[in-house]
Amino acid sequence: MLHARHYTTGFVLALIAGAAIHPHARPGQVSADGVQTGEQAQPASPAGCLQAATDFLNERVKAARAEGPLTSDRYQAITRERTKIAADCVARISLEQTPPADLVTLAQVYVMADQPERANTAIARALAAPGLGVPDRAKILASAVRLVLGQPVSEARNAQAERYVAELDALPDTVIMDKIAAHGALNSYYRADDIDAGIIAHSTRLIEMGRALTPEQRKATGTTLIMAYNNLAEALAGQEQTEQALALLRRAPKELAGLDRVDEIITPTLDRYLLVGAAAAPIEAPRWLNAPPGTTKLDPKGAVRLIQFTAHWCGPCREAYPGVIRLSKRYADKGFAVTMVTQLYGYFGSRRNLSPADELAADATYFREHGVTFPIAVADMPQEKTVGGRTVPAVNTNEANYRVGGIPQIMIVDKRGRIRLIMVGYDNKNEERLAGLIGRLLAE
Repeated sequence: MLHARHYTTGFVLALIAGAAIHPHARPGQVSADGVQTGEQAQPASPAGCLQAATDFLNERVKAARAEGPLTSDRYQAITRERTKIAADCVARISLEQTPPADLVTLAQVYVMADQPERANTAIARALAAPGLGVPDRAKILASAVRLVLGQPVSEARNAQAERYVAELDALPDTVIMDKIAAHGALNSYYRADDIDAGIIAHSTRLIEMGRALTPEQRKATGTTLIMAYNNLAEALAGQEQTEQALALLRRAPKELAGLDRVDEIITPTLDRYLLVGAAAAPIEAPRWLNAPPGTTKLDPKGAVRLIQFTAHWCGPCREAYPGVIRLSKRYADKGFAVTMVTQLYGYFGSRRNLSPADELAADATYFREHGVTFPIAVADMPQEKTVGGRTVPAVNTNEANYRVGGIPQIMIVDKRGRIRLIMVGYDNKNEERLAGLIGRLLAE
């Protein structure tokens, strides 16, 4: 499961394909892609540097997986090595003497080398090239958005990406596919980082542009368009606009007719928000943390309750904990309660094949270190099933009851046990929105 950095949890740069190192060049030659060959072969072009760094990453990741689980620490160590390789390689290339046609690839290598300022300079030079036509400018701008999003997160970085998109939007709609690619990249980032304003702006723009596409163009951008509806619905629902979210999801199949995966993506989201106003299901688990011994079930009724689905591996879930803790302190003496819901996964960090008792102990330490003292339901790890020759994803009962598709998923339940809000993902602005709703429900 994701989240809502849907996932994931950090944004992954969509790479532009670089040229491969020529496999048959003889010592002393320079191959067609600008790679100096021989026993001391060193890349001598942006494409060569890109390929060398990419090949290194792929090969090391493959080797690491052959040795065992690829932990986040190990992957980060490999990417640090890749950063050094890219930096050493690009140091041999003159930015000022690089042909305009190679500047976007050079910018990508600078991003890999953790040199964002030089990447931005390369993009600026590419955009300033004389005689640049609309199609080429659009492709550079669309690539620039993806490259900027590969840089360290900051408000300045996001603002730069938005400027590139604004410049792209000012071009004629003959380059609408590049516009959709750029808006789609930003929409994916904002969804991954749970920034509602960005999600709403770019999803809305994508939906508008989608109406102007030819059938062939719609099919080529199908998933991007479907996710615009899905992301916009989730953002609206998280801001207490559930009816607007449901209306959007209900009309999506008609407006997206002919595209693959519409039902697969839209229907689970629709089913989730149809729960708003319905009775909240009891939370059940064979083991609990921070609850009386023997607890196996919790009925949400009787308090205004925040329920959060979470996991020890989920970065966005951790980001929500401080705000949830502050909400608890603010309203606990007024009839507000918090319940966390998780499950066993069989691992914790780099530790694999853990027994339920060992993982539960690790969970207890983890939540205690993050100041989470609320009751935490820890369900069994569900087993996958094979139905009709197909593997059916494993889902535990709690997740099925609440239609969980990504975490953190937060529900607000009123005193009568009715679900009043479902929020997928979390950013700091959510805290005051939740506080306002909790205050109103406590006054009912």
